[in-house]
Amino acid sequence: MTTPLTKFDPMKILLFKPGAIGDVILTTPLLRQLRRRFPQAKIDYLVGQKPAPVLRNNPYLSQVIPFDEAIIYQKHWLGFLKLIGLIRKNKYQAIFVLGKHKLYNLIAWLWRIPTRIGFDRCGEGIFLTYRVPFYGARHDIFYYLDLVRGLGLSPDYKDWQSEIFLTEPEKEFAENFWQENKLFNKKVIAICPGGGVNIRGREDIRRWPLENYIELIEKLKEENFEVILLGSQEEKDLEEKIFNEVKCFSLIGQTSLLEAGAIFEKCWAVVCTDGGLMHLAASVNRKIISIFGPTNPLEKAPLARESQWIRRPEIGCAPCYDLRANFPECKTKECLNLIKSNEVFKILSA
Repeated sequence: MTTPLTKFDPMKILLFKPGAIGDVILTTPLLRQLRRRFPQAKIDYLVGQKPAPVLRNNPYLSQVIPFDEAIIYQKHWLGFLKLIGLIRKNKYQAIFVLGKHKLYNLIAWLWRIPTRIGFDRCGEGIFLTYRVPFYGARHDIFYYLDLVRGLGLSPDYKDWQSEIFLTEPEKEFAENFWQENKLFNKKVIAICPGGGVNIRGREDIRRWPLENYIELIEKLKEENFEVILLGSQEEKDLEEKIFNEVKCFSLIGQTSLLEAGAIFEKCWAVVCTDGGLMHLAASVNRKIISIFGPTNPLEKAPLARESQWIRRPEIGCAPCYDLRANFPECKTKECLNLIKSNEVFKILSA
């Protein structure tokens, strides 16, 4: 870790994160602490178009700058050159590079921002002026908070709660859904059967078997719980497969991210695997039951005391998600297949 600057009070700060949804949400405690320390500064967030909505209405930011992630991932050079020009024109004094790939560090250097703060993962921290070593096995929120040391500050590790900011229309959306379906005074469980869809592709390796969700929904309905399915339009096929076996409410493909957040906020509990909706739910609801297989719950799981995570520690190959965010090929998914619906139901019905 390089020596932090002292007595540095930047008036123009940029945060840079292409995606994904969950990762961006995990950076929100950092935003809150930066605004507290620099109340007069211009604090902007350059973020991929898909996760950008989770930063909407965030009071700690001066501006959210969405950009097409394909500029980087698919090497659209003309768009990339325009982005370089845009960022240089703003003359930021400091940048927090929130992605861990060395390419992001190089981009920050090309933007000619003098103070470049980010992660040194496996020696990839070149082009940064302040580097935080990244080894994993520690919650990502705390790694993001480490970065404030690059401005000579001490992070507050007790201030870890992630945030999204719902508007009245989103709250009304959820309220109307409750009213139309007579859900008031009932225990409503949100279930997210998909996940693992991001700019890099569809990572089905993170998903709990669909038949387990079906068994869980059947058990919940027998005990008079109500169930709502949530997910993206790309996961609409999961809704059809579940409906072939059991009936429940579904909003898969029918909500914006913040509307989904408003639904999560009203639920008694949320069941999901590691993915963007898990982090979205954890921003508004403290009772998240998360199912982990190839990723490490110590790095990703919701931190609220009321939340619980489930994994199979006896599976020696899990977690297999490596420091460079890659999964090995896996044909068995034993780490997820061995987690049964009874385990989740037992927690919910306790």
